[in-house]
Amino acid sequence: MLAVRSYCYRHHGIRLGQREARVWGRAEDTTAARVRDFLLNRKIFYPAESDVENTVLKLANWRPEYIYGYTSLILEAAQVAKSKKIRFDGLKAVVCTAEAILPAQKRYISEAFRAPVLEEYGSTEFDVIAFECRNGHLHLVNPWLWVEAENETVLITDVARESQNLVRYQLGDVLEIGDSRCDRLGNNKVVHDLKGRTSNQFAYFGLKYKFHAVVFGRMFDRYMAEFEDCFKFHVTQIDPYSFVIFLSVMPKKGGLHLTSWIESYCLDYFGDMNGEKVKISLSSEALKRSRDKHTYFSLDFDPVNYSGLCNEV
Repeated sequence: MLAVRSYCYRHHGIRLGQREARVWGRAEDTTAARVRDFLLNRKIFYPAESDVENTVLKLANWRPEYIYGYTSLILEAAQVAKSKKIRFDGLKAVVCTAEAILPAQKRYISEAFRAPVLEEYGSTEFDVIAFECRNGHLHLVNPWLWVEAENETVLITDVARESQNLVRYQLGDVLEIGDSRCDRLGNNKVVHDLKGRTSNQFAYFGLKYKFHAVVFGRMFDRYMAEFEDCFKFHVTQIDPYSFVIFLSVMPKKGGLHLTSWIESYCLDYFGDMNGEKVKISLSSEALKRSRDKHTYFSLDFDPVNYSGLCNEV
């Protein structure tokens, strides 16, 4: 696992053992964890509580050579760094993992830290599966893994594992694998359209149509790029027609502007839908910070209680 990670890092001029700021949950308070972090020259930062500004200052003063961690926590740190004009000198790269990242968020993080932002796709079971090359492709990089995408669901076989056979192991992610002409990292097979987990990832519109919640990611990315904004969000569907949006901060142009824009976007995306309209509302409750992975969508009603929820758009 470390060999694969080292190979990916070297492609971007990073070396294992260089100062790594891991933007993660709180550090484990165990002897094994302290020894591991010491050997890897790593320090854990958790910028998600009342002392977030002080945490980001400590992170900058530690002068890491690269940052690695959850996308949502890195974005939290980037917002503080940009608003408080905190400089990160000597930073070579920011590696985002475990959560999806939108292109607009990627640009924002890069501007805040003044460093390239790299995407990693992996899992607890296999560590690094795919990593971004300098051309922006998410290459399959682990030579000991056989990766398949069947009906968009990823299946992984570990051909080197002897202690526990994992054959066509279903991770629960939705993605596509395609060929590319780029051979700068791994092989020419790359991950396309990484949508995320399959569970709790389908939203519904009316009583006849369902769609993957990746639509919300693309929608918010377009909004943030168009209006030069950046924030975290979570969409909850409460019935077949209604969605509630939780935001980390209010958009620059205000909540009414955002909801009106989304309703217009949905009309363009779904069409007239027999006169039916999607209902969008903003919650007055701020998006809660969590130590768990950040997700963009959750379903807060039982589709089984409604008939006809079967057609995909």
